[in-house]
Amino acid sequence: MSDETLGPEWLFRICERMRHSMIHQEFERRNLSRASHPFLLFALGERGPGNPLSQAEIAEALGVSQPTAAVSIRRMEGAGLLRKVPDAEDRRLNRITLTAGGARLVRECKKAFGEIDRRMLEGFSDEDRETLRSFYLRMIRNLEAMGAQRPRQPEGRPAKGKGRSETC
Repeated sequence: MSDETLGPEWLFRICERMRHSMIHQEFERRNLSRASHPFLLFALGERGPGNPLSQAEIAEALGVSQPTAAVSIRRMEGAGLLRKVPDAEDRRLNRITLTAGGARLVRECKKAFGEIDRRMLEGFSDEDRETLRSFYLRMIRNLEAMGAQRPRQPEGRPAKGKGRSETC
C-alpha cells in the first residue's frame, strides 16, 4: 500500500514511530537503551542542579510504580548517572539527583533530539509549522473532549514549546 493512499491517522502513527525509533537510536548510542526509564534523567534535568526528587516523585513523574522507579534508579546509579543524597530534614529519605555525567548526558540527548526534530521539519516554513501546531492543538482538544488525560507537563518547559525540543 502506498503512503499516498493512507489516511492522516496512519501517517501520524508512522511519523511518530519513525521519530521514536530515531530517539531510541540516540539512547543506544549513549548506552541508555538498557535503562528501564531513561526519561528519569530528563525529569531530574528539568529540575536543575540542587533540586533533587524523591523516589516517589520520580515514580509519579514517569507514571510508574515506586518499585519500577527503584530498579531504574539503581541501574542508573550503578552507571554513574544518578546519586542518592540523604534528605536534609529526614535522614530516612533519599533524594535522587543527577551526577555531572548524568547532566552531560541529558544535554547531549536534548541536543540530539533537537537535531532530529529540526531535520524532521526541514523544508517547512514558519507558516507550515504554525499550521501543523494548530492541527495538533485541535487533535489534543478533541481527545480531551473524549475524556483523554493530558500527560503531565515537565517543570520548566515553555508553555508554547517554542525554541526547545522535548524528548518525546
